[in-house]
Amino acid sequence: MPDVTLPPLALRRSTARQGAGLRITAFGSSTTEGIGASSPRLGFVEIMHRAMQPHLPGLILRNRGIGGNNANDLHARLDTVIADAPDLVLLQTGSNDPLQEVPLAHFEALTRQDIAALRVATGADIVLIDQQYCRALDECAAFPPFLASLHRIGAQTATPVFPRHALMRSWCNRPGMDRDRLSPDGLHMGDEGYALLGTALAGWLLGGIAGIRAAGAV
Repeated sequence: MPDVTLPPLALRRSTARQGAGLRITAFGSSTTEGIGASSPRLGFVEIMHRAMQPHLPGLILRNRGIGGNNANDLHARLDTVIADAPDLVLLQTGSNDPLQEVPLAHFEALTRQDIAALRVATGADIVLIDQQYCRALDECAAFPPFLASLHRIGAQTATPVFPRHALMRSWCNRPGMDRDRLSPDGLHMGDEGYALLGTALAGWLLGGIAGIRAAGAV
């Protein structure tokens, strides 16, 4: 698979708040929690935090990831995210739903509802993070429509989507790298995968905040 070009990004709320203690909430399931990393410091949220902090004085980044969560679980926890009063929400979703046989239409409806509720309640920038490239999802017949759905939701709600799945496939072109090295247990990302994800996401987000020209930003 060829290298992936990340889409343009403009984070208006984050730009306005960048010098005043920008508040980011990472909201999702096992990827956000960092399951599969050998240490909490090696999950993507912590790696992203360390990469962004030098450019954003007073940055506050909260990790609201719980492994195994599907759209129903995330919906039930939405008030926790709203209470964070975030300027930017990273919503990582759609991996557990096909594995747990959540109906696609139900996943779509709840995800749209939650994006709308977050915007109304917080005014935050919202970014979706799509699913991982891994053996478990490769072998799940229900998965492809969920990946397409997340990108469709993003387009229809004007919510940027970070293309993790495509990026992970492109990283497999690197010498010595393959799908199972990125996700050693067949589902969760390992240290190398999280390092690549956290670094790429930090660069993309920093590039979407006007005035920041950080190494790795697009």
